[in-house]
Amino acid sequence: MRLGFAVAEGLSHLWQPRFYDFNVWTYKKKMEKLSYMHFNPVKRGLVKDPKDSVWSSYDFYEGRDDGLLKIDWE
Repeated sequence: MRLGFAVAEGLSHLWQPRFYDFNVWTYKKKMEKLSYMHFNPVKRGLVKDPKDSVWSSYDFYEGRDDGLLKIDWE
């Protein structure tokens, strides 16, 4: 079964009511969001260390590797 954003089981929006999108303009906010993204799998018990998460950009930001997906700064 193929699910799209607008038609997935009657959903009419992408974000849940308490979540919203916004632009990240400051370095401080960027670091806050990166930290959340990298440590959320640890907090949820999916991995023991952020570097162990397969879909993480952690290694890229640590200067080691860009992981499964190439990260392009442009």
